[in-house]
Amino acid sequence: MVKTIVRVDGMMCSMCEAHINDAIRRSFNVKKVKSNRKKKETVIESEAPLDPEKIREAIEKTGYIYLGIEQ
Repeated sequence: MVKTIVRVDGMMCSMCEAHINDAIRRSFNVKKVKSNRKKKETVIESEAPLDPEKIREAIEKTGYIYLGIEQ
């Protein structure tokens, strides 16, 4: 299992977190995804490493601000 932490800014409420989670689920085959607006992060668990550039694109398409990634 690969854990990827994405730093995301602009989330203000639980619906914002849900928008990010849905965008990641639509774009990738993931086991688990959870966003936290207070920590400004989204934690993704997947079987294989995910393409950081595609993660950035998926986040930015939602209108939120991609700040970086840890893998």
